[in-house]
Amino acid sequence: MRTRYFLLMAAFFIISGLALLVRGQQQARDTSSLIGEPDTTSLIGKPAPDFALTTIDGKDAKLASQKGHVVMVDFWATWCGPCRASLPHVQKVNASKDYADKGLLVWAVNAQEDAATIKKFLDANKYTFAVPMDSAGATLGAYLVHGIPTTVIIGRNGNIANVFIGFGGDDSAKAIDDAVEKALAESAS
Repeated sequence: MRTRYFLLMAAFFIISGLALLVRGQQQARDTSSLIGEPDTTSLIGKPAPDFALTTIDGKDAKLASQKGHVVMVDFWATWCGPCRASLPHVQKVNASKDYADKGLLVWAVNAQEDAATIKKFLDANKYTFAVPMDSAGATLGAYLVHGIPTTVIIGRNGNIANVFIGFGGDDSAKAIDDAVEKALAESAS
């Protein structure tokens, strides 16, 4: 009986602690925007910061050479739970022949993890999207990324068309799809 009581109390405190942690993270995001600390959303409408990274498979990922394309850049890491929830959607967008034919590129920029960890994760999940590696975190810094996943839609003109911070399932997936479709429908001018 005592053991059961202690287990229930432990569960209560763990759940309460997690709820406070989540609430604290949300308040930190809300507070940072209130005090004027810029985040990725402050870049909407502005030229996307240029970057040149190498993908996990050794290819160049240079944003400057992609004008005329729509580029979806998703910042993520293997240890990030919300990223793990969003990556199946990133894969779906990447696998869309319709989007690719209209000029969409998908780059899932990894946030400072080692190649072995990334490769193991990609293989286990059968992900095929391009993974530029931001080993030093410079690209995350240039994009003012404070939390992951952060998904950035860059229009054909090289400006940031939309930004999504976090991932909330089907609603987030639909919002990202809508933003991609809108960007694909616009000209490069």
